[in-house]
Amino acid sequence: MRRAAIVSGQAIGVSALLGSLAGTANAAAGDPGHVRITVVGDSYTSGEGASAGTYKTVQVTGAEGSVLNQIDPAHQSASAPTLRAIDKIAQENPNVTFDVTFVPVSGATRASLYETVRPGTEFEHSPQIDAVNGANIVIVGVGGNDAGFGNLAQTVVTSRESTTEQKFPGLMGPLQDGTYLDAQAAVYQDIASRAAPGATIVTLGYPKVMPDTIPGGSPSPVSELLISNREAQLVNEFGSTINSLNQQATQLAAQQTGANVTYADVSQALSGHELFSPQEGLNGLDFLNVQGSYHPNDLGQALIANTLTPAVNGAVIHELGNQGLVGPPAPEPDPLPPVDPAPENPPAPADPVVPDPITDPITDPVVPDPITDPIADPVVPDPITDPIADPVVPDPITDPIADPVVPDPITDPIADPVVPDPITDPITDPVVPDPVVPDPVVPDPITDPGFSDPGFSDPGFTGPITDPGFTDPGFSDPGFTDPGFSDPGFTDPGFSDPGFTDPGFSDPASRTPVSPTPASRTPVSPTRAFPTPVSPTPASRTSASPTRASDPGADVPAF
Repeated sequence: MRRAAIVSGQAIGVSALLGSLAGTANAAAGDPGHVRITVVGDSYTSGEGASAGTYKTVQVTGAEGSVLNQIDPAHQSASAPTLRAIDKIAQENPNVTFDVTFVPVSGATRASLYETVRPGTEFEHSPQIDAVNGANIVIVGVGGNDAGFGNLAQTVVTSRESTTEQKFPGLMGPLQDGTYLDAQAAVYQDIASRAAPGATIVTLGYPKVMPDTIPGGSPSPVSELLISNREAQLVNEFGSTINSLNQQATQLAAQQTGANVTYADVSQALSGHELFSPQEGLNGLDFLNVQGSYHPNDLGQALIANTLTPAVNGAVIHELGNQGLVGPPAPEPDPLPPVDPAPENPPAPADPVVPDPITDPITDPVVPDPITDPIADPVVPDPITDPIADPVVPDPITDPIADPVVPDPITDPIADPVVPDPITDPITDPVVPDPVVPDPVVPDPITDPGFSDPGFSDPGFTGPITDPGFTDPGFSDPGFTDPGFSDPGFTDPGFSDPGFTDPGFSDPASRTPVSPTPASRTPVSPTRAFPTPVSPTPASRTSASPTRASDPGADVPAF
């Protein structure tokens, strides 16, 4: 049983390309299937953009006869999406022989499918179209370079947004005038005619590579500086148009040839992993690998393979059906390469919404049976047979302790704290004190030798008046001047002025404290004003021989 992949016309061991590719068949024992698969196309089919270590190498003779292994410029990657899909299907069918010819070339066009590439060099490739002959399944991905996808990418990253918009209609012209559609359909028809009778032709489109809005702080800062939101939208519009035309060309080829020509839609394969996303499935601009810029990276190759696998699997089922064999089961998607893990969400609990209340009664806590399960009925207890359950309305007669609201003010006087008796309980009347209580505010300056005048401040004089018989007819005040009064010995026991008010005057009988600063006393006729006392030094008292005025109720200035 031959298990080989034909690459560029040379048979090499499958392990050299992608490990064991030949696999099982769910075919009858002793009659295994045999499927020939050919892959042709451009860079998005060859695996351009994958890790360099996955590219096919060629032995090149160097100086002095040395032999070097160099990467083939065709950039045929062992992790290309088509090879990933085929490998997955082969693992599900270990008894089926899969002969795979993988000859896509990065940069290929429709015309170059019919041409020898790099003739006369170690990297020479025969025309890809030759590998189609007699194939049971042909996978073809071509057309992007014919549409000028590379020209659009170069314009976007090297020009202003306005320049890109000016050139964009010219790039869209061949896509809109029918030129592209007719040429694409013709290639599909020719491939169908070259393939084995009853073969399946799987045609490819291109994944969407740009987001509709470019976020800031992306993993591709250089591209972020070079590509505007509007330019990203134009790139997506261009790719979407190519995909639509490839699908239409597929339908035309099927109608014209009657062959099984199917379109594999991979436009959303990179959804969520476009350029500028947190986990990009596409390379940004790489100055060290310009050819691999804006092509799927290892993650992108795996994502496209997962999208492509069902279409390839359908082609294998169709071919095994042609051979009268049972088709393979649909394989699981290929595991993706390791990426930065996203936060994991805890698993959702098993169906907690609508449990079965009959087979799983423990899950029905809403309506318990109040008869068979009385403990589940706490809402309405019986107030007669279960009096302890009736705490709301106690009996105020048989249970007087339960009536704390209205105590009896006669039999329970301690419960009436609101209106005390002001006569029998005078201590509760703090508002109006007894007017008979002596007035402690203004003591008698005559009978109270410890008298102090709160309105009078004399830092040089302290103590009570100790000479009750003291009189001072010769009193003189060196701090007092009165231009209208010049008799220091003047006494007028009969003088009375009913209109006279003296805020500095103090009547000891009234017991009223007065202000320390008296009003000015200006002598007038018949009303005499008294002199203004000097503060804070009191007048000198220089004589003890005269007697005190005999009338204690006479007007006395407050010093």
